[in-house]
Amino acid sequence: MKATEDPMAIKVRIPSPLRNYTNGADTVETQGASVGEVLNNVKTTAPGIETRLFKAPNQLNRFVNVYLNDEDIRFLKNLETPVTEGDEISIVPAIAGGTVDVGKISVRIGGPFRPFVNGADRLEADGATVGEVLAAISRGTEMDARLFKGPNQLNRFVNVFLNDEDVRFTGGLDAPVKAGDEINIVPAVQGGSGK
Repeated sequence: MKATEDPMAIKVRIPSPLRNYTNGADTVETQGASVGEVLNNVKTTAPGIETRLFKAPNQLNRFVNVYLNDEDIRFLKNLETPVTEGDEISIVPAIAGGTVDVGKISVRIGGPFRPFVNGADRLEADGATVGEVLAAISRGTEMDARLFKGPNQLNRFVNVFLNDEDVRFTGGLDAPVKAGDEINIVPAVQGGSGK
């Protein structure tokens, strides 16, 4: 017979860049009396995730935003915010427009794509993943249609490199980035007979 579920189980929403720690699950349930306890306990079901959430004990990484029932915990009691049955915690990576402390990711733009970004050969943007950075530089421009064929899918005519490694082999658009990383966007070269 299955034991009854603990009434203090709290649902935690996991963003796609961190789902490799949860075997693809977009939510996990764990226990705790506060947001901090719940997040700390997430590591029991998602080992390793704590390195992406915390930079020190009880200190969130700068690029992680946490919401309790759609309210930013920074405006409540931060990690000490109490939780009750039925509450939901959302982990949201910081993206473009985040604080300056996060650091910018440099994006080099290949020649054929420059007309879609006002001729720039290099841009900078915030984001926790390759996909978030690319979305930040292309949002609301023709570059968006050149880069993406659909949500979270690169156009097949585009090659993207993170620190000189093809992202197709290093986590795709969900590959994590940090300040100082460089993303290169270049057109895919199509072969031919040369005749």
